[in-house]
Amino acid sequence: MPPRAAWAVAISVVAVAAVIGVAAVTISATRDAPKAAPAVSAAPRPSASATRTPTPTPTPTPTPTPAARPGTVLVERKSDDSVRMLVAGDSLTAGFFATTKDRGFIRLVADDIGSVDITGAAQAQQTLSTVAAVTDVPADVGVAVVELGTNDVGVPTPLADFEQQYANLLDRIRSTSPGAGLVCLGTWTADGAAYDEVVARTCAARAGVYVSLAGLFANADFHGPAGRETFAGAGDEFHPNDAGHRAIADAVLAALTY
Repeated sequence: MPPRAAWAVAISVVAVAAVIGVAAVTISATRDAPKAAPAVSAAPRPSASATRTPTPTPTPTPTPTPAARPGTVLVERKSDDSVRMLVAGDSLTAGFFATTKDRGFIRLVADDIGSVDITGAAQAQQTLSTVAAVTDVPADVGVAVVELGTNDVGVPTPLADFEQQYANLLDRIRSTSPGAGLVCLGTWTADGAAYDEVVARTCAARAGVYVSLAGLFANADFHGPAGRETFAGAGDEFHPNDAGHRAIADAVLAALTY
């Protein structure tokens, strides 16, 4: 083979070898290249749920404790809402001379208060000492109405004795039923001012309310006429009639919170 041809062949062989080497390197590089890690899809993040505000438990509204209006006393009721009423009085408390007993001032007061059980004593033409001696004071009195002194004016009972007797009666009521509302009525006469002063002072000292009857007694429309028919016999000019008893009842009720 001529030298030029041999040289050409050698160059071709080297070229081919070079191409093969490059290819081999390319293949090797392809095989050795690290595989890309498979894509990891991010786990979905749980959405934050709305925070629920707990419903507050309503606080029960306490039942208000009853309170007496200014210038009045509170009628104390039992758990069943009934009231034990103590009365101590003379013929007015007995209902003289209303047309019927139900029109006497005590019954009218009881009707307005509602669910009332009346106990006590009411004796016509009797003084404080006599009525007090027969007045039993139970332990569950819710309201006490004392109407005494008119007949003591007529006797007359000495004021010092009257005051002591009146205080003793009220003290019995306060000792036995300390929560009772206490109402003390003045005398049904034009001449009872001194006795009324004792009643008012003694009653106030024991957390009671005094109710004067002097203005009502002075009203002629609250008396008579004499000879009218009533449950207790023929009426007179002195004792209250139906209108008089209604006026007395209204005065007592105005002194009560019930």
